[in-house]
Amino acid sequence: MADNLVIVESPTKARTIGKMLGSNYKILASMGHVRDLPEHSFGVDLKNHFEPKYVENSRSKKVVKELRSAAKKAKAIFLAPDPDREGEAIAWHLQELLAPQFEGDFQRVTFHEITKSAISRAFEHATSLNMNLVDAQQARRVLDRLVGYKVSPLLWSHIVRGTSAGRVQTVALRLVVEREREILDFKPEEYWTFSLILEADGKKFEVKLFKINGNKFKIDNEQDAAALLEAVLNGDGFTVDSIETSDRRRNAPPPFTTSTLQQAANNMLRMSASNTMRVAQQLYEGIDTGAGQFGLITYMRTDSVNIAREAQAACRDFIGNNFGQDYVPPKPNFYKSKSGAQEAHEAIRPTDVTITPESIRGKLDDHQYKLYNLIWKRFVASQMSKALQRQTAVNIINHGADGKSYIFRANAMVTVFPGFLKMFGEPTSQEAVQHAQVLGSLREEQPCGLVDSKKEQKFTEPPPRYSEAALIKALEENGIGRPSTYATILRTIQTRNYVEREKGKLHPTELGFKVCDFLISILPNLFEVDFTSKMETLLDNVEEGKLGWTQMLEKFYDSFSNWVEEAKAIGAPDAEKAGILLGQLEKIQNWAPAEKRGRRTYDDSKFYKSIRDKYAEEPKLTARQWGVLLRLGAKYIAELPELKALSEKHDFAGELEEAVAKQKELEEKLANGPSETDIKRMKHVLSFFEKVQWAEPVKRGRRTYDDKKFFTSFTKQVDQGRLLSEKQLGVLQRFAVKYREGIEQYEALCRLIGIDPNQTEEEVDAGGKPAEQDPEVQKMLDTMAKVTAWAEPVKKGKRVFDDKAFFESLAKQASAGRKLSPRQAGALKKLVVKYS
Repeated sequence: MADNLVIVESPTKARTIGKMLGSNYKILASMGHVRDLPEHSFGVDLKNHFEPKYVENSRSKKVVKELRSAAKKAKAIFLAPDPDREGEAIAWHLQELLAPQFEGDFQRVTFHEITKSAISRAFEHATSLNMNLVDAQQARRVLDRLVGYKVSPLLWSHIVRGTSAGRVQTVALRLVVEREREILDFKPEEYWTFSLILEADGKKFEVKLFKINGNKFKIDNEQDAAALLEAVLNGDGFTVDSIETSDRRRNAPPPFTTSTLQQAANNMLRMSASNTMRVAQQLYEGIDTGAGQFGLITYMRTDSVNIAREAQAACRDFIGNNFGQDYVPPKPNFYKSKSGAQEAHEAIRPTDVTITPESIRGKLDDHQYKLYNLIWKRFVASQMSKALQRQTAVNIINHGADGKSYIFRANAMVTVFPGFLKMFGEPTSQEAVQHAQVLGSLREEQPCGLVDSKKEQKFTEPPPRYSEAALIKALEENGIGRPSTYATILRTIQTRNYVEREKGKLHPTELGFKVCDFLISILPNLFEVDFTSKMETLLDNVEEGKLGWTQMLEKFYDSFSNWVEEAKAIGAPDAEKAGILLGQLEKIQNWAPAEKRGRRTYDDSKFYKSIRDKYAEEPKLTARQWGVLLRLGAKYIAELPELKALSEKHDFAGELEEAVAKQKELEEKLANGPSETDIKRMKHVLSFFEKVQWAEPVKRGRRTYDDKKFFTSFTKQVDQGRLLSEKQLGVLQRFAVKYREGIEQYEALCRLIGIDPNQTEEEVDAGGKPAEQDPEVQKMLDTMAKVTAWAEPVKKGKRVFDDKAFFESLAKQASAGRKLSPRQAGALKKLVVKYS
């Protein structure tokens, strides 16, 4: 029987470590956090130094029961979650939870790679919890809870219910929105470039206009461009003015940190930050290589570029044996981490450099292989010699007919010694070598003949939209977020529909603009980039033991609470207006009966009376309360004949008119809700999933992903007569691809929900791969878009044939940038014939 209990976060990590420790160790997984702040209440005692009120996660009951049972029998307990703030907090919560069942001392073990030697060292040097790390995590958790709970209600009353405000996510959204506004406000400026094809000794080469009279230039219209080229062509010819050759040494890049790995994976592999971290976690937690199961890379949440000396020495040996001693620098390459980085951590590197990507390709899936290949090559390159490159710059002079001197320039670069570039393939193309040879054969004062000339109109371009890689870089440069949060930040702003990813670029949605503009208008200090960065620094100070976590929160809350009170006052009425409207609402006799929607009950009379009674105690209304009372006035305006005149007299007529318009729109929407046919169609779509064997719920960080539960919520919603939103339809599309093997008529389902049967889950997540439609297909789509009278759906056997739904699915697929398959195009052609 095992006397020693070891607790890690994940089952994979447990299996890997279990194979390295002896039979005297029982390894269990906590499945992430076992305690957290409550989901449906604030959970922070503001009057008692921000004491968090932790509760056991309902989804962890079975796990906790097993852990408690094991703790009673254990002689020693080793807490082995990840070596960062979040991991330390998980370990602390486990200790707090299991202390009643265990009388001994809990031991903390940390390791940055899951290999037998690293695990042995960790257990030999077991220690106690680092409470500074725990406090830093608690501070961040409470900080985010304060902002979420205090600010989100302001969004609900002014934008839309269900939106949320996040301390860091809002600043990330702000960067995306501000970049989009730069693009929208950008005014292109015209400019012209000039190039010549010259010939010397029978060899041709291209030069571009570099300077005029020794200065930089800008030609911004066609007339001046034509005059310039004419002056050059009628000048005194072209002569080699100078030839400059210089050598430069390029340093090898540092090994990856979390942010640079996410950027490289996004740029080179088109992997999202979340997907990158998911795959990196797999490589870290353990892969069965055939020679045993162990972690292939070191811990993937790090901001350090530090490398262990033994790993560095092993890498230098590998380079010497496989590339030659010329590729091994005289002294090992060391890199300096950015200020505040965790130097005790290492950069992301392979745990064994001799395990090349090709040697284990058969043991990895495609994503794992590509990411491991990226990490392995970057690490090996980081320890290789500098590259030596030779640059040649040739200046050609022309004295123009207008009396000006024109310098044209040609550049060439060749790699003399590849150094670390050897790791990334042949560094210099044959074409580049030949171009360098042509320039190298020229002599000063050598005349050159003109072969061709060209002037080209161009326009300045706006700044590019952020890709995930570029946004992560901007967050890091601005000191926003930390290695463990970058992927979460990007995922959050996308899942909340504030930002969309299109062709790899991030676009703010209309909702994103509204949320960002509103939050910055009412809480400008809270969502300042510099302020958010300073808060990250304070959290680092807590982690380093320089600042108490409650002290930090008290200082923050003093300012924050004032900001929130000021924000609540924005749009709030004065006492006279409030009194007038409350007095009018008191006259309502025929209140609508209470209405239950989902879990909530809406009772107009009860709500009004609660506001009235609170106002009697303290004559003050918030902007949100005022807005709801205005909506009540609009809803019951037929019973309030004096309200319109009073609103004009007391200066809230505009607000009342807006509320009346919204109420009318709402009533029309309810009256014209989804048709019976629409509901039947959606139920038919959901019926395709009846035989699906749903995956077990998965815990990721603080969240549990339960596909079955999520899908069940869709069926309940449709049963209540409500259609799925665009966002929900996106989830349904992903479910379809994920569970395609369990869907009998998968292609039929794909036609109904607008996806290609051959798409992967990742492609559906990314919105599909943009593709130009065949002109004939596009023409047919345009033709069918004009159809107004559709045939009724026809049921044949178990299938329902619905022309309108089928066409809409094709149109949606095309608008999302996905090419119609030949089969779909053929079906579309039949529709055109049918309705022509």
